[in-house]
Amino acid sequence: MRKLVSYLQVLDKGVEKFCTSALVLSLAAMISLTLLNIVLRWLGTTILWIEPMTRQLVFLCAFLGGAIATGSRSHIAIDLVSRLLDSLGAKALKNILDRLILLFCLVAVVWLAYASYNLVLVEIEYGKIEFLGIHSSVFIGIVPVGLGIIAYRFFYLFAASFISSKKAQ
Repeated sequence: MRKLVSYLQVLDKGVEKFCTSALVLSLAAMISLTLLNIVLRWLGTTILWIEPMTRQLVFLCAFLGGAIATGSRSHIAIDLVSRLLDSLGAKALKNILDRLILLFCLVAVVWLAYASYNLVLVEIEYGKIEFLGIHSSVFIGIVPVGLGIIAYRFFYLFAASFISSKKAQ
């Protein structure tokens, strides 16, 4: 189990670097395109694909940010029970609760990724060319890929929780 978690840790670090780099590039592209569009409007012209591309980059940044937040466990959480168990010194019960929450989140995100994959299949069949000759299914494809990355990060956290809790004992 330790060996599997160490492989998953290496992969998780790679996912973290990829998501961080892609987020920085997406934000830079989004800011640059928006500034270019503002300058072009001052000059009385515009490039039609800048605004839709910026919207897609915002969408991409949301999933990349979600993947980064999941990996660092800094996503939105309601942890009143967890804090109560921690203050009562019920470490074993808190570990079980944390694992159940991670498992529930993993199952929910996998289910959403599967549903979004089916949406992409529908979009491939009934979608259209959006801008720059790109089919709409490519943009919808951000959803299952982003959710897949988030699901992996939940899986890694769940698997790593068994190793880290054994070290603490």
